[in-house]
Amino acid sequence: MQPSGLDRPPRRRRLWVTRAEPGASETAARLRALGLEPEVFPLLRVEPATGGAFDLEGLQSLAFTSANG
Repeated sequence: MQPSGLDRPPRRRRLWVTRAEPGASETAARLRALGLEPEVFPLLRVEPATGGAFDLEGLQSLAFTSANG
């Protein structure tokens, strides 16, 4: 007879948080409060742009996906 899922403790759900800091840590804290287990590994690092204007010659459009864009 196979054990049922009721015989073992519930597993915590792990999530991968890929946001840049400080948003990643803030999101992880909210997830922990919900009983989840976040793993924080940001895929990007946000740094201020320096050096003046960007060359936008030839572009037809721009898309921003967050305030950091």
